Amino acid sequence: MNRRWLVATGVLVITAVAYVDRVNLSVAEPVLAREFDASKAVLGVILSSFTWTYTAFAIPAGLVVDRVRTRVVFPVILGMWAVASFLTAGVRSVGGLVAPRLLLGVSEAPFAPASIRTLNMWLPQRERGLGSSMFISGVALGSAVGPPGLAWLVANHGWQSCFVATGVVSLLIAVVWAVAYRDPHPSEDHSPPPEERPTALPWRALLHSRNLWFLIAGYFCLLYILYTFVSWVPGYLVADRGFTLLGSGVSTSIPWAVAFVAGLLGGRLSDAALRRGRAPLAARKVVLVGGMVVALAIVGAALVDSAVGAIVFLAISTSGIIVANGAVWAATQDVVHDLGMTGSASGFVNFWGNVGGILGPIVTGVLATTTGTFVAPLVVAGALALLGAAAFALLRTRPAAAGVAPPLRTGTT
Repeated sequence: MNRRWLVATGVLVITAVAYVDRVNLSVAEPVLAREFDASKAVLGVILSSFTWTYTAFAIPAGLVVDRVRTRVVFPVILGMWAVASFLTAGVRSVGGLVAPRLLLGVSEAPFAPASIRTLNMWLPQRERGLGSSMFISGVALGSAVGPPGLAWLVANHGWQSCFVATGVVSLLIAVVWAVAYRDPHPSEDHSPPPEERPTALPWRALLHSRNLWFLIAGYFCLLYILYTFVSWVPGYLVADRGFTLLGSGVSTSIPWAVAFVAGLLGGRLSDAALRRGRAPLAARKVVLVGGMVVALAIVGAALVDSAVGAIVFLAISTSGIIVANGAVWAATQDVVHDLGMTGSASGFVNFWGNVGGILGPIVTGVLATTTGTFVAPLVVAGALALLGAAAFALLRTRPAAAGVAPPLRTGTT
C-alpha cells in the first residue's frame, strides 16, 4: 500500500478509537441510570459535557496543531483519552462522570485538526475527498465496533470494564503512532510551503468567507444529529424499542457499519466528480446536500412501528450523515488550503459546528424525559437535517468564490 494511504488508514483508526472513547458512556447509560438513579435529562447533560470542553478548546487546539508535529500531538492526546477512561471507571456517583468527560473533551479537541492537517500534507487535492471520507468513516467504524464489544463487557463484567478496555486500546494506538509515523518528505508534502503560510491565523479572511459560514451552518446541523445518534441510539433502542442492553449494542452497530461503507463510497464520488472537471467545491456540494437529504430518514425511524424498520431508517440516516461529514472536511480544505493554516481553520469550523453537538444530547434528553418517548427528539433531528441541506445548498461554487478570497501574505492582519 502507498505510504500516503497507510497514513490515511492510521488517521481512520485513530478516529475510530476517538469515537469508541465517546460512545462508551452511551453504551453504559442504561446501567448507570439504574445504578445512580439518574433521569434521561440528567444523563443527557452528562453525555453532552464532553462537547463543552471539546468545543471550547477547538480553536486553541487548531492553533497548536499548526505549530506542533502530528507525530507528537496524536500520542499525547491518545494518552489523555486513556486517562479519561480510567478515571471514569473509578467514579462512584453520577456527578463524578462529568470531570472525566470534560478531560476527554479537552484532549479530543486537537484530533480533528491534526487529522485534517495530516491528510492535507499527504494527499493531493484530487484524493482528498476519499481521504476525508476515510477520516470520517472512522466515526462510523468506531461506532460500529464499539457498542457490541462494550455492551458485552458491561453485561458480563460490569460497566467499569468497558472504560478500562477503551483506555487500554487508546494507549496501544498511542505507542504505535509514536513508533511508526514520520512526516512526509518535502517531495511528498502537499501543504503550502512555509514561506507562503501566514504567521498568524487570518481572522479577516476567515470571518469574511461566506462559504466558510455556510459550511459552519450546515455542520452545526450535522453535528446536532451525529451527537444525538452517538449519545442516545443505544438508550433509544432499550427505552422505545424494547431491546436488551446487549441487543441494543449489537443493533446500534448495524447503522454504523452501513454508514462506514457509504462514507468511503461518498468520498470516491466526490473525487470522481473532481476528476471529471467539476470545480472542487462544486464536487463537494453535491455530496453535502445529498447526504443531508438522505439523513432525513431519521423521521422514519421515529414513526415506523417495527424495530427492524427503525434500524433500517437509522442506517439510511446515519449513512447520509457520515457521507456529508466527510465532504465537510474535504470542502474545508478546498476553502482554506491557500491560507496554509488548515489546522487552525479546521478548529474554527469545528468550534462552531460543535455548538450543535452540545445541544443535540441535551435537547434529546429533555424531550425524551418530558414526552416519555424518543419520537419528538428524532423529528427535531430530521428538521435539522433539512436545515443543514439548505445551508450547504447556499455554497457558492463559481471558481472566483471557491476559496476564502485571495490568500493573505505572511505578516498581514
